[in-house]
Amino acid sequence: MKTRVHAIAGGIGFLMILLFWTSTTLTELFASHETVATVKALILRGMFILIPAMVIAGGSGMTLGKNRTDALASAKRKRMPVIAANGLLILLPAAWFLAGKAAAGEFDTVFYAVQVVELCAGAANLTMMGLNIRDGLTMTGRLGRFNAQSAGVGQPIIEERPSGPLVAKNVPRLTGAAGERLDVQPVMALCRCGQSKTKPYCDGSHNDIGFVSEPSPGRTPDELRVFKGKRIDVHYNRLLCSHAGECGKRLNAVFDTTRDPWIVPDNAAPDQIRDTVQACPSGALSWSEPGGMAIHICGKDPEITLERNGPFRVTRIRLASGVQTEGASADKYALCRCGASKNKPFCDGSHSEIGWTEQSA
Repeated sequence: MKTRVHAIAGGIGFLMILLFWTSTTLTELFASHETVATVKALILRGMFILIPAMVIAGGSGMTLGKNRTDALASAKRKRMPVIAANGLLILLPAAWFLAGKAAAGEFDTVFYAVQVVELCAGAANLTMMGLNIRDGLTMTGRLGRFNAQSAGVGQPIIEERPSGPLVAKNVPRLTGAAGERLDVQPVMALCRCGQSKTKPYCDGSHNDIGFVSEPSPGRTPDELRVFKGKRIDVHYNRLLCSHAGECGKRLNAVFDTTRDPWIVPDNAAPDQIRDTVQACPSGALSWSEPGGMAIHICGKDPEITLERNGPFRVTRIRLASGVQTEGASADKYALCRCGASKNKPFCDGSHSEIGWTEQSA
C-alpha cells in the first residue's frame, strides 16, 4: 500500500510541475499578457495540489527506504531534500510573486528575471523527480517490463536487485509447481521476499516490509565434503542445499540424515547414485569417479521451475552474480522465494521451517 501511495503521489507531483513548466513556457512565448496572468493565477492555485503530493511522496519515500542501503535507495534519499528545498524556497515563492506581478500587469525586467529562475528550478526538479521515478521502477523491477521490447534476444540470465526482486531476462520457460506453463516476458521481476500478492511476480512488497537481500551472519559455511566409495564418490555442499529431500526419498540406503556419515556411496550402484544426483534440484550434490573431479547432472533446457511452497529451481540460466560456492554448478541451483533463507540468494529450506506457502502475504 505504501508503495502505491508513494508512486501515485510522486507521479502527481511530477505531472503538476511538468504542466506548470510547459504552460508557462508556451504562454509567455506565444500568448498575451492576459493569458499569462490567468496561467500564473492557476499555477498558484495548483500549489494546493502540488505541495501535499510532494509531502506525501517525500514522507512515504523516506519510510520505504529507511531500511535500504543499496545505491538506488541512497541516491533517491539524497535527491529528496534537494527537491523539497527547491520547491519550498524557490518554486512556491516565485509562483506567488509572479502571480502578483502578472495580475498587476507588471511584466518588467524583475518579472522575467524571476521567471527564468522559476523555470530553471522547475527543470531541475523535473530532472531529479524523473530520476527518482526511474530508480523506483528499477527497484521494484517494473522498469524491465516497460523496456521489454528493447531487451532484445539474448542469453537467459537472472539478476539480483539489492533488497529487491530477481530480474529474469530472456528466460524461455517458467513452470508452475503443478507443471503448468506460466506467462513469460523478455524481462520479468520475480518475488523473493515471499510477500507479493502476485506470486511468482514481484508487486513491490519488498519495499513495504523492508526486505534485506544480504545473507545472514549465521550463513551456512561454504564447505564441500567428499564421501568416498569404492566405485563412486559423492560431493556435497550444504550451503547450496534446499533440503528438498529428493535424495532421501529416492535412495535412502545411500542418503540417510539419521546416521553419520549420512552419505554412504557403497550402499547402491553408481547408476542409482547418478540418477539421484540428477534429481537434486539445488546442485548441492555432484558425483565423480574415485578421486576425480566433481560432475553435476543438469537439465538440457533453460528453465525456472517453482517448487510447491518452495524455491525457484533454476537450470541452464546464468546467475549474474555467479554461483560462488565451492563445488557449485552454474547450471543448477535453487533460489530462495520465501525471503527467510540465511543463505540468500540460495534456498536453505527455511520455507518449510516457517510454514511459508504460495498464499503467504
